[in-house]
Amino acid sequence: MRGVRGSIATPTPETSFYGGNTACLEVRADSGLKLFLDAGTGLRSAWPNPPFNGEAHIFLTHGHADHIIGLWFFKPLHMPGWTTNLYLPEWLTHLPDYFYQCGFFPVPFDQLKGRVIRHPVKGGDRLTLSPEVVVEAFQAHHSGGGLGYRVLTDDSVFVYTGDYEILPGEAAKKAAEDLLRGADLAVVDAQYNLADYMRGYGHSTWEDWLEAAARAGIKRLVLTHHDPTRSDQELDKLDDSLSELAYSEGLKVQVGREGLRLVLGGTTRAMPRKPDRLFQYLEEVSAYRYESAVLDRVLTKARDITRADAGAIFLVEGDELVLAYTHNDSLFSADEAHRHAYDNHRLPLDETSIAGYVAVNGQHLNLLDVRAIPDWAPYRYNADLDQATGYITVSMLALPFINSSGQTLGVMQLLNSLDPLYRTPSPFSLDMERYSRVLAREVSGILARSAMERSGIFGILRVGTGHDPFETGHHAERVGAIASEIYHVWAARHGHTPKAIRHEKGRLRLAAMLHDIGKVGLSDLLLMKKEGAFTPEEIIAMRDHTRLGASILDNDPGEIATLAREIALHHHQRWDGQGYAGSTDEGRLAGEDIPLMARITALADVFDALISKRSYKDPWTFEEAFAYMREAAGSHFDPELVDCLEEVGDLLPLIFKRFPDKFSEK
Repeated sequence: MRGVRGSIATPTPETSFYGGNTACLEVRADSGLKLFLDAGTGLRSAWPNPPFNGEAHIFLTHGHADHIIGLWFFKPLHMPGWTTNLYLPEWLTHLPDYFYQCGFFPVPFDQLKGRVIRHPVKGGDRLTLSPEVVVEAFQAHHSGGGLGYRVLTDDSVFVYTGDYEILPGEAAKKAAEDLLRGADLAVVDAQYNLADYMRGYGHSTWEDWLEAAARAGIKRLVLTHHDPTRSDQELDKLDDSLSELAYSEGLKVQVGREGLRLVLGGTTRAMPRKPDRLFQYLEEVSAYRYESAVLDRVLTKARDITRADAGAIFLVEGDELVLAYTHNDSLFSADEAHRHAYDNHRLPLDETSIAGYVAVNGQHLNLLDVRAIPDWAPYRYNADLDQATGYITVSMLALPFINSSGQTLGVMQLLNSLDPLYRTPSPFSLDMERYSRVLAREVSGILARSAMERSGIFGILRVGTGHDPFETGHHAERVGAIASEIYHVWAARHGHTPKAIRHEKGRLRLAAMLHDIGKVGLSDLLLMKKEGAFTPEEIIAMRDHTRLGASILDNDPGEIATLAREIALHHHQRWDGQGYAGSTDEGRLAGEDIPLMARITALADVFDALISKRSYKDPWTFEEAFAYMREAAGSHFDPELVDCLEEVGDLLPLIFKRFPDKFSEK
């Protein structure tokens, strides 16, 4: 479906999900034959990159502006190698000429470069387009007259009513029933409902069409020609309510939307799943507790809206933009996207890059071709990543995330909006742009909250850093990141859903960062001791940081603090039961009695300590650290978790590069 709106195009954020383009339906046969029913604004983008020659068929139902305005923007009409067969109601044969004569278009129709053959049509005509496709015309009840079309193939029948009013009365209802009878699928004019129906305006109510479809015994009905005042939220409610109505057993009814693909013939196909609407989506995303999970969901939603093949989100860090998350269906699967969250690609926060320009100015950019940026523009596209991967970026939509104070938090770049039929890069449409801007605006609040939450955790960590020179913010970041990736592997092995993994992974990453918060209660002399082994008394005092950490977090009822308390108390337990949860042997646990998240954090903490430089040792190599972890599996560590750590071994150098130590002896 290329256009589903009636009367006038409505390119607004409130209508951009179901679509703001006026009537146009594209029909494709298995042989490759293509025909279009009506030529509203939706026709303009129907064939943005046609081959140099070919043949097309356009059937007009009537001459009202919302059904013909896109005709002059149909690209094959302007290409000399093309023949377009234009089927018009017989009383409108000269319509294209009148359009120019009345001053509605600057070029006469007969001067367009493509060849156009006009075919006058009346009700009852039967037109054979190919051995497998026949089109029958029927009279439609509409102001000023109109036609509808029945498309017949070898094994199916499709009805398109065009603008059609079912007047009150049994005779009119019987006529509507008859034109639907025998159809496998019907797309009908349902601009009104019973509450706002205006008799004589040439349009029907969806209730009347449901009744006609039930009486005709058809299986699928799609409601279209939506009133221009009907918002996405209203159409959502209608779509939801249709599934609860039982007009006829087996009748499937849905609200038409742009981009919807309807399959005819063969076995019955499932109805396309309606994507989550924005308000439902925001509620889901707000439940995630860490930026990576939020960014993954944001990219997924934005790409769904725009059909983008790839996307990336940069976050502002000081005077730089840091790549925080990326998707690319051509290079890696969605399941592997989290592995690219530590790529550490950085851009200066200035106008020289596309992302930098958007961040500095707080304005979006919609680029048709990143390699055709005007010379006067201050920004340029950096093709280094394309050259390194073989990917070819063409179109790009870049949008800022701006908080309530007007501060830019980051930038989202969406790459290569793919044509749904040919899977080739095409421009991001105005509707895509507007809907994505609404999304970016609403998500900015969630990102701001996430940033505040992380800022609060770093505030606590800074207190600890003043006591312990090794307990740096980046050490905590690494432990959180390593722990979350170990959990990801473990949870996938145990059959957890991707949604559940995202949620728990985010909680763990934040909570694990606070594992050593209890050290704020220890003596500076103890934490900064550089020479000599700890005395028995000092060992007891050091061990008490687990109990102190748990007590610090005791009074916070939040879900992060609750998990962090468990980790702080138990992250020095050992698999063999010889660890500790305080200064005494009381509270010792072993094996799976140790909370899972504490077992994971213990592994991440020790691995990071081995790899990191300390005043009393040089950093170990990754190979040496892995060898130690394998040796300690079954005694110090959960053996299964050691396996999970090795499975994410390729990510660990990236994590250390993303969060490097700024260690200096004190």
